[in-house]
Amino acid sequence: MRLSFACPGGRARLTAAARAVLLAGSVGLAGCASQPAAPPPSPPWEDAAFAPVAVDTSARDLFALTPEMRHFLRSDLSVLLHMEGRQEGLYQALRSQRYLKLDYDAAHTRTAAESFRDRAGNCLSLVILSATLARDLGLSVSFQEVLGEDSWGLSGDFIVASGHVNLVLGQRAGVLLGDESQARVVDFLPSDRARGYRTRRVGETTLVAMYQNNRAAEALVEGRLDEAYAWARAAVRTEPRRSASLNTLGVVYQRRGLGAAAEQTWRLALDLAPDDTRVMGNLVALLQAQGRPEAAQPVQARLARLQSLAPFAHYREGLLAARAGNWPRTRDEMQQEIDRNPNFLEAQAWLAQAYLALGDLPEARRHLQRAAELGDTPADRSLYAAKLARLSQVRAP
Repeated sequence: MRLSFACPGGRARLTAAARAVLLAGSVGLAGCASQPAAPPPSPPWEDAAFAPVAVDTSARDLFALTPEMRHFLRSDLSVLLHMEGRQEGLYQALRSQRYLKLDYDAAHTRTAAESFRDRAGNCLSLVILSATLARDLGLSVSFQEVLGEDSWGLSGDFIVASGHVNLVLGQRAGVLLGDESQARVVDFLPSDRARGYRTRRVGETTLVAMYQNNRAAEALVEGRLDEAYAWARAAVRTEPRRSASLNTLGVVYQRRGLGAAAEQTWRLALDLAPDDTRVMGNLVALLQAQGRPEAAQPVQARLARLQSLAPFAHYREGLLAARAGNWPRTRDEMQQEIDRNPNFLEAQAWLAQAYLALGDLPEARRHLQRAAELGDTPADRSLYAAKLARLSQVRAP
């Protein structure tokens, strides 16, 4: 099954980034009133198939400012904000380890208050925290989502696609209205993964739906289907036209054995986003499992045109080669996987293992170093850093 996160979350190895938006003006004819867009069809709701959960899925406290956060702004940052100005001061505080000391941690998606308390979060959580602090300082903020640059990861038997968001401090609308040099993009993507992407501006409603969808996907990966349904339902109702949330809802239905509801939900998602390969892959798998190859064929054909190779094909071949002790084949397959997805942590780690088995210590160290950089949690980064330290003590023969 294929899932989507707005940013890395759960145990998936996810990547992402965020970029800039071009707004198009609209022109109307005199005497003609524009018609509001018709609401999209609603997916089937299967409340009776899921037990109620004691979880507030409204996300009403997502941007809540705590007394501790206010004290941080008024006390810890007071000198910096006075010297640099509110926008530049906050920008420096978010980027520097001297002040907030934020750590990139994709273990789960947090609210602003949780991220501040833990001093950690994935890109979505840290964007939410940044927006909350900025708004308390009276700064304007806008949100950006990456376009067409999802990366893939594995989490159990789930294939997970990740996107990314970031934050703009200041009036990015200057793209149309004049100088935007004062706008500051705040991006929490680790290492160098946040360069050269296209973006589009998204509203706060989309950000809330992303948060709810992340929580649904995290619950789903951990096997909490009733909670996953509650979050996915909330995400779809927050933004009914977002295919990622509909896809997650369909996966929840499929895991509960509600094949007809899953199919209907995924077909609705494809009506809204005809090129969403995540939804196509799930729908094809469902139809084939139901013994309906004729229904799967047109979707599968379109998927094949959009996606030349299934996600992780080389990675899986590399694993088979490693289990057989065929390290040259493992090296070659993992290298091809990395060529497609440079930020895939497991492939980097297995490539390091292959080079180690083949006696190429410099290449083994290089790929283990990359795996340490790509860790989505502090624990992951510490694990691979420790392995790298041990490997660095090994001398080449």
